Amino acid sequence: MNYKRIVFAAGLLVSGFFVLSGQPPEEKAAIFTAAQAEAGRVAFENTCGQCHTPTLTGRKGEPGEVPALTSLSPAYQKFIGPRGYVPPLAGPFFLSRWGSKTAAGLIARFEETIPYFPPAGMNDQTSVNITAYVLQANGATAGTTPLTRSTGALVRAVTR
Repeated sequence: MNYKRIVFAAGLLVSGFFVLSGQPPEEKAAIFTAAQAEAGRVAFENTCGQCHTPTLTGRKGEPGEVPALTSLSPAYQKFIGPRGYVPPLAGPFFLSRWGSKTAAGLIARFEETIPYFPPAGMNDQTSVNITAYVLQANGATAGTTPLTRSTGALVRAVTR
């Protein structure tokens, strides 16, 4: 009697596994446009990328980091400080720090630092566009909905 129940229960579990594994993956919300991400990439490369590096991996203060710390302007070197550490804007560490925060919160953080290193051609949308680029670099997909300062989507909900 117990044997039949065990076989039935095992069959039920296995069939549930196949049903669940056959479901399409949950789609990430697209909260920015491709044009925003491209404008953000250009602005990032001209400013933020100097400290956070072009690959958005940040700096650990190690020799050989590109661009070389000594190649940066005195203002950038002073901002980075003697440790040479700049947090990454892409990857697991970034997502562990920002994943539970909103896109609007990330935009606000970028707006705190942009006045110190304004990108060439900076306008009212620059920090929003840089945020779109950073989200894209972390696996978010562009869509037709533009990113705004009030976008409440969690970073982890739109990335990887």
